[in-house]
Amino acid sequence: MSEVYTEEYIVETSVKDIERVKKRRAEIIDAAVKIFSEKGYHATTTKEIADAAGMNVGTMFQYVKNKQDILYLVCCHIHSLIEQALYAATPETADPMNVIAQDVTALYQIIDQVSDYVLIMYQETASLDKAARRSFLSREQRLCSYLENQIKKGIEVGIFNVEPESVPLIAEDILVQAQMWAFRRWSLSKKFTLESYIAARIELLKTLLQ
Repeated sequence: MSEVYTEEYIVETSVKDIERVKKRRAEIIDAAVKIFSEKGYHATTTKEIADAAGMNVGTMFQYVKNKQDILYLVCCHIHSLIEQALYAATPETADPMNVIAQDVTALYQIIDQVSDYVLIMYQETASLDKAARRSFLSREQRLCSYLENQIKKGIEVGIFNVEPESVPLIAEDILVQAQMWAFRRWSLSKKFTLESYIAARIELLKTLLQ
């Protein structure tokens, strides 16, 4: 069998055409996200996913070996959307506070756009086996490391007044507050619009950093 590597975890496929694998997996991911959102991961069958993707189960299993692989690919897809939005937030200003503010804005905006998918991703991570879960968590760490580096740049130029040992915690907090918009939007949306929530979080972050 040929193999497609995604981080450390190997999602096996018997198809050698990489572009075809990408196309068919995109169809599987799209179908799975819709059904997982409606029924949850555990209540969803592979046949339902295959039917929604326009293929039979046998064909689908040429591109993934089981339902866990589908969940893993869904998680990677959602995480990639978050990464793309965050990394694309490259402001022209050299002001570290403006940089981190734009990063936070981009992060919260994409979380809002895919909030239902984010719920799936974090609720079902425990259903992944050890290797797949480790791979997913490495993606989480990559996001955190990116934010840590942005904060460290502000410390290096004397704009941010925080102890270096606090940097990982601040970065983690930024991610948690973004995720909270997905997990507790039912409550937060009664008190904030997305824009006012972002503005309030940035003001709190300024207080913390400066």
